[in-house]
Amino acid sequence: MHKNGFFGVKNSHFALMTDEDTLTYETPVHVKGTVAISMEPSVESATSYADNEPWIDKQQDNGGSGTMSFYDVESTPELRKLIAAMTGYAVTKDGRMNLKANKKPEPFAFMCEQPGHVMGKRRCLLRCEMGKPTTEANTNQDSPEITQLDYPFTWRPVTPPGGKDEDRTSGYDSYSDLPDYETFFDAVKLEGLTEDATDSEGVGA
Repeated sequence: MHKNGFFGVKNSHFALMTDEDTLTYETPVHVKGTVAISMEPSVESATSYADNEPWIDKQQDNGGSGTMSFYDVESTPELRKLIAAMTGYAVTKDGRMNLKANKKPEPFAFMCEQPGHVMGKRRCLLRCEMGKPTTEANTNQDSPEITQLDYPFTWRPVTPPGGKDEDRTSGYDSYSDLPDYETFFDAVKLEGLTEDATDSEGVGA
């Protein structure tokens, strides 16, 4: 059996959500200069007891939180406008970034890729929200240090159109041996998220 391993991260894409009820999105925009993406899921488990024994075991996926780090998110007017929308900033008529205090960030879908030794993976998180960036700017010393911007972000589960409570999902992954891998970043795709082959056919079927 081939041994796989994932290496690094690249191909970050953002797609602004245009309608939260129908889960529709703009065309994903590629952002270069991905340094690191950290993602920590938030899953809560609880056990209810009755008749002196465990009665119901319940697990709930609440999405998660993490940090996105980039070198280049401000090099074009288009990128600055996109990042402003996702962080709750605004671009003024003369092109400056207005660091607004009370504007609500726009939700978005986030996509990225992890190349693999044998099998690559691409991921899409459907309902994300980004916080204001943090950065550390240092004086030049013996070796140059490129300033990176770190954006805290969260994501939470959504119900795909036509789905039920049990269809709630945070997003989807695709793999390099699947037909949609090459077109993964073309659009946010919700088709099939209410169908799970492992439920109807069994694992390994």
